[in-house]
Amino acid sequence: MGKDWSWWLNRWIAASLIDEAAAAKIRAYEEGHAPPAGLRWPVISALSLGGLMLAAGVLLLVAARWEDLSPAARLSVVLSMVAAFHVAGALVTSRFEALAVTLHTVGTAALGAGIFLAAQIFNLEEHWPGGFMLWAAGAWVAWWLRRDWPQAALAAVLTPIWLGGEWAVAAEKGQMNPRVLPAGLLLLALAYLTAVVGERRGAVRWSLVWIGGLAILPCALSTAVSGTMPYPTPAGRAAEAAGWLAAVVVPSAAAYLL
Repeated sequence: MGKDWSWWLNRWIAASLIDEAAAAKIRAYEEGHAPPAGLRWPVISALSLGGLMLAAGVLLLVAARWEDLSPAARLSVVLSMVAAFHVAGALVTSRFEALAVTLHTVGTAALGAGIFLAAQIFNLEEHWPGGFMLWAAGAWVAWWLRRDWPQAALAAVLTPIWLGGEWAVAAEKGQMNPRVLPAGLLLLALAYLTAVVGERRGAVRWSLVWIGGLAILPCALSTAVSGTMPYPTPAGRAAEAAGWLAAVVVPSAAAYLL
């Protein structure tokens, strides 16, 4: 029934189509199976934009004072920035779940900033894919704990960035085929685009569909225009074969799991 089922029920009672006992059973059933009230689009827009503005504001505030802070103070700010959002999200979970999802998402986004800022503080060896690996691991852990679709979306984006970064770094050294990376991303975009299968739906799968839909065109264009290295190194040939294998196996595994 629609939202006006109670009006129809009273009408049927007045017309002697059902008795009070049947009406009581119908009321109990409808009240017990009522779907949860969803958020209206202004609330969703406010939470989304608010989360983006909150994350940007914190990062701008830290960046403005960054040069004036000591290394110890910088590390404290980075750790506090990540922890504060997750703690705030945990505190409001029972009161406003949507706000909790937003705060936890901002916390995971701040984790990436914290990783790269910590690397800058201690002048760690420059290997940028490692930072994305840690960021993706944090997103996977957050999704495992929370099961929120934004965490899954972050993990689904950060993991290919990490793998693609590792390949890009290796390809520069071995003069390998630049078409491997966009081809693998194209296959992964196709796997994401077909995440909604039959009755298997949900926010996580729809977020993957959106990611795949946005990524498939640039990945296809990159694959089409990418050239090849005429003279790869001997070590590069073996690594290139492994890269092609990963470019096929990883999207196929994702498609199988979905």
